[in-house]
Amino acid sequence: IIGSSGSGKTRFWLTPQLLQAHSSYVVVDPKGGVLGQVGAFLQKRGYKIKVFNSIDFSKSMHYNPLAYIRNEADILKFVDALISNTKGEGKEGDPFWTKSETLLYCALIAYIIFEGPAEDRNMNTLVDMISGMEVKEDDEDFMNAVDYMFAGLEKRKPDCFAVKQYKKYKLASGVVSLKRLLNQSNLKSWSSKMIKKSLEAYFFTLKNKIVFCKKQFQNMSVFCFVSTEIV
Repeated sequence: IIGSSGSGKTRFWLTPQLLQAHSSYVVVDPKGGVLGQVGAFLQKRGYKIKVFNSIDFSKSMHYNPLAYIRNEADILKFVDALISNTKGEGKEGDPFWTKSETLLYCALIAYIIFEGPAEDRNMNTLVDMISGMEVKEDDEDFMNAVDYMFAGLEKRKPDCFAVKQYKKYKLASGVVSLKRLLNQSNLKSWSSKMIKKSLEAYFFTLKNKIVFCKKQFQNMSVFCFVSTEIV
């Protein structure tokens, strides 16, 4: 549906669709008005209402994208989507940095999913690991905490996906290149307390979390409050 502001997209098309209550819905609701209009009605019809609010994270339910990763192929798909949607408009740049970032994210996420404890399998752990990757330009042999983690993993599982990706990443990035990559990482802006809180959902609990699977998705309405401003 395409139309200018005030042309009736919500009133004459979206709202009537929601009031039919014939299926599950994902609604992009920038102003929050649609939820106020139909939320109570849908609840009376047996719907579970979920809200993801990227405008005010303190009022948002939590969402953990890592909960849906089951294998290496899922990691590759997720990392590709993550980088594509966090680089910003017109920021293609040198493909070297994108490839290096892809290798790094794949390695870290694989470690988190397949080696880490269940309560750490979320995006906060990924952001914390990146923040902890200290680099010293005057000491090429320096190892940070993440380097030691992967060194230990290599001794136990030398052929695992996480180790292979991390070794490729280390070969591709020299010390200076590594420092630049970490400084311009697309995830640095995710260190906000509110953003981290909205991503700290664990996949073994459903309380106040948005979970997408067949059983939970029946009769569900997800309202997404997102800014209409172009960054």
